[in-house]
Amino acid sequence: MQIKRLLQYLMTALLSWAVLVSYAFSKNTLAVDESFEYTIIGEHAAVTLAPSSATYFDVINNTFGNNSITAENKRVWYSTNLAHTGYSPIPLLINIDRLNIDDLQIYLLDDSQRIIKSYRYQAGKGDYSLRQPLPNIRLAFTLQPYQKARLLIAVKDQGLTYFPITLWHKEALIQHDTNMLTLLGGVLGVLFLIASYFLFSYVHQRIPTRFWLTMSSLVLLSLLFLTQGGLALWPSLTNTSEQFYAVLLCLLLFCIAKVTHHLFLRVPAFIRIINYLAPAAVLIYCLSTNAFIVTLTLVIAMAVMGLFNVVLAITFKDADSTQVSTTYCSAWLCFFAFYALVIQNLYGDLIYTVDNAILMLIFLTLGFLCFGFAVVMREQSLNLRKLNNQAETIENLNHFYDLFRNSAEGHYTSTWDGELLSVNPAMCKLFGYSDEEEMLSECASTKVFYASTEDRQVLLGEISQNSHVTGREIKGKRKDGTEFWFSLSCQIRNNDAGKYLYGSIIDITEKKQSDLSLHYLATHDPLTGVYNRREFETNFKEEITKAGAEPVCLLFLDLDRFKIVNDTCGHKAGDVLIKDIARLIENTLTENTLLARLGGDEFGVIYTDTDCDAVYINAVKILNSVQSYRFMWDNRIFNLGVSIGMVVCDDNTVSAGQYLSMADAACYFAKEQGRNQVHRYNKLDEGMQRYQRELDWVSSINSALEEERFELYYQSLRPLTKSSDGHYYEVLLRLRESDGTIVEPANFLPTAERFEMNVSVDKWVVTNTFKWLSENPEHLAELKRCSINLNCHSLADRDFTLFVLNAFETYAIPYEKICFEVIESVAIIKLEHTLAFMRKFNRLGCTFSLDDFGSGFSSYNYLKSLPVSQVKIDGMFIKDMLNDSVDTAMVASINDVAKAMGMQTVGEFVENDAIMAQLGKMGIDFAQGYGVAKPAPLAEFKPL
Repeated sequence: MQIKRLLQYLMTALLSWAVLVSYAFSKNTLAVDESFEYTIIGEHAAVTLAPSSATYFDVINNTFGNNSITAENKRVWYSTNLAHTGYSPIPLLINIDRLNIDDLQIYLLDDSQRIIKSYRYQAGKGDYSLRQPLPNIRLAFTLQPYQKARLLIAVKDQGLTYFPITLWHKEALIQHDTNMLTLLGGVLGVLFLIASYFLFSYVHQRIPTRFWLTMSSLVLLSLLFLTQGGLALWPSLTNTSEQFYAVLLCLLLFCIAKVTHHLFLRVPAFIRIINYLAPAAVLIYCLSTNAFIVTLTLVIAMAVMGLFNVVLAITFKDADSTQVSTTYCSAWLCFFAFYALVIQNLYGDLIYTVDNAILMLIFLTLGFLCFGFAVVMREQSLNLRKLNNQAETIENLNHFYDLFRNSAEGHYTSTWDGELLSVNPAMCKLFGYSDEEEMLSECASTKVFYASTEDRQVLLGEISQNSHVTGREIKGKRKDGTEFWFSLSCQIRNNDAGKYLYGSIIDITEKKQSDLSLHYLATHDPLTGVYNRREFETNFKEEITKAGAEPVCLLFLDLDRFKIVNDTCGHKAGDVLIKDIARLIENTLTENTLLARLGGDEFGVIYTDTDCDAVYINAVKILNSVQSYRFMWDNRIFNLGVSIGMVVCDDNTVSAGQYLSMADAACYFAKEQGRNQVHRYNKLDEGMQRYQRELDWVSSINSALEEERFELYYQSLRPLTKSSDGHYYEVLLRLRESDGTIVEPANFLPTAERFEMNVSVDKWVVTNTFKWLSENPEHLAELKRCSINLNCHSLADRDFTLFVLNAFETYAIPYEKICFEVIESVAIIKLEHTLAFMRKFNRLGCTFSLDDFGSGFSSYNYLKSLPVSQVKIDGMFIKDMLNDSVDTAMVASINDVAKAMGMQTVGEFVENDAIMAQLGKMGIDFAQGYGVAKPAPLAEFKPL
């Protein structure tokens, strides 16, 4: 009973196995009869991945191991069962259109797994059986009625291992080959015609776009040749087809990029370079990698580069020729459709049937035709633009001819020898002729235009050298012999017939006369008629550079008591007086002199070729003449005098400006000595040296302002009655000489004040302090009070007030962080202006400090009227207060008064800790001096 049950189980298992085998066999079985045409074997095959060393027997029996399978050591096996269900023998062919397979094996087995037929193909091994009109890998065999066979196909390749493998009926394949050859011939013919047309048109027209389109056509022809098995002519090269594809496709991309950039000229240069280099980069990469990566890279590169060129066409299209961009993009649309079918063939199950081939070739041909149409439309657009430009040029020429005829300027054309060829009506009128015909017939040469024939020769020489001349002023001669001035502009043009001159003439007679008057006004003083300062300085520079027997001498004259006349009798009387003095001096001068008015009541005289003693004697005569002169106005009589400075210019190393400064210094010294005298410059005079030093400081200050050679320093203040809650310091100024030497302000600020230059200096300090604070926001946040010194001239200057307001706004400095320091004596000198300035900025939040308090005679009186919040006690009371009880009492007194008025106090000149301690005991709020901190550059700020 148990044996019977066991047999039942065994029969059930065998039946189940038979059903499964029958199902599997039916799934991988391809039935063939007389109606069969073709099929894709992959749709009826079982696919197995095995090591490259496995045989067909191992694959059938699954006797290979999977552990040894790697990317480099693998083979793909396709297994299909064939069953003949018809009644007559059927001739069949296996067809594979890829010739670059590394290793291909085909086995046809019978029911007993015996080999009926086999075939092996290896790319590059010289299989000359491929030399046929459409070279493909083919294996022919015949199935007998009711015959069953097993087809095994093994593929080993570095590139694609999955591609369409087709099985054809022999007659159907022959018809397919015939149709494909017909289609291929038609497409090749169309592409050849396009290439020939654009090649011949390029040779004729030399249009670069046509050349690159021709190159694109030729490259595409080469690609078609390659895809249709062209390498079968050289079987040993079939294993390098991926590299050939890479070269041709990258070359095609480069040619298309050239076409794109000639069609769309607005594409920037850097994008053009990218578009040119990208194919080269792809090619280099493809030539250095394996076949699979080459195929994948080319697939991606073609899509990306195509889209990139489409984007360029859309982005940089011309507004007046959008059809070019549309047609160009249509070409790429056709190419993309063709490209999609190619990808489907490479990676999918699309085979080259007649219908598919027709569709692909239509897309390819249409794309290339659209390319050609885009080129033609672009050329038509350019030709239309050129025609429009030509029409515009003709219109402009007509316009210029009208201008030539109707111009107010005289225009003419002549040969180099002077033969007159053409003139306009204005030219005729200018030279006194009635019309062009009369002038051309009577003027044998342009030589008659010139009052002097030498002018024409000079003109021709300049034209020969420069090819043109502009605005040359020449004296001309009219038909009636009268002379006039004209301005001539002329240029030369060369052609096969010779040299021609094209000239333009303007009558400038009135301008010339006016220029003579203007020249006089430019060189002479309009009131006195003598030379002005500019002409005087020009002549003086020229004279001191000449080497004469006697050195040049210079007089600088400054009238004494002229201001009395001007203020008493008015400017009209002052003008009359200046004219009289100018005539008086002019009549007193000797020969070889030049007199000029240098300023309001200042004159200068240059002596050349005159003995120095004679110059001094003449200067004394001028002094006596002015002294004896009496000026009468409105029944008033005025006595005058003159101070004269004399300089002998006998040093070639001294400039004209320095000599003028020396003469000015000598005149100043004459005034200092009592006026109405002649002082001869002597560089050894102590007074002269002092004045010269001040002039040098003036120059140094101006240079420092222009060259940014001032530097900001700071000196910190230490709080004595509270702990430090931020930065307190006073901004100081230093001047850096050109050699790097740092100069203290005591050396140059007195000169700046004397010559009223301190407003500019104060502006520099305010600007650069505010700028530094704005550039250091963290420091500004910690800042409690920054003190800046101001001069009385700045306080009285309305523009300075506006300047400071603007500086606060420009650099966004909080008003409450700035304290302006004013010296007590300065504040008292211009009290009204000081009060106005203080009140204005007090309202905005600024504070004020009264510096050097106690040095004036009425300090306490003015302290009550000035809106200050801080008093800086004069250092002369501080430095000796430990040894002088009077100084101690003065400091205590000032502190008590300040505290009574609600003001803070600062002790200056604190040189040691003992003084600082004493000030703290007395209730002084802040200490400043070397005992607290020495001055240091603001840029190197360090907190206490």
